Amino acid sequence: MSNKHKDIENAENAGQTVNIGHNNFLLTRRIVAILESGSLPMKRLRERASEKNLLVDATAGRKMRSLIVTDSHHVILSALGAQTLQERLHGSRHETFKARPEWEEGEFVS
Repeated sequence: MSNKHKDIENAENAGQTVNIGHNNFLLTRRIVAILESGSLPMKRLRERASEKNLLVDATAGRKMRSLIVTDSHHVILSALGAQTLQERLHGSRHETFKARPEWEEGEFVS
């Protein structure tokens, strides 16, 4: 490991981590986006990351439900849904950021 990744070496002092499934953890300050995996653009993103050796599979053989993009351009596959990861990320610290369905005149608005 090179010296340019000192923040990884000092992960204990670097900040909060989030469990992305199956006892795999990620530094929260490195997360750029959490994306649903179902669409064709997400499949292309996964393929491009794989071609550049920037793909990390953290699904433990389970079905991929979300992709996490980091500031180092790595794409991490997770077996947890995007909403579950977002709730884990902000659950205890920022209750107002939890994803909640909104109701408008008796109809669900996404």
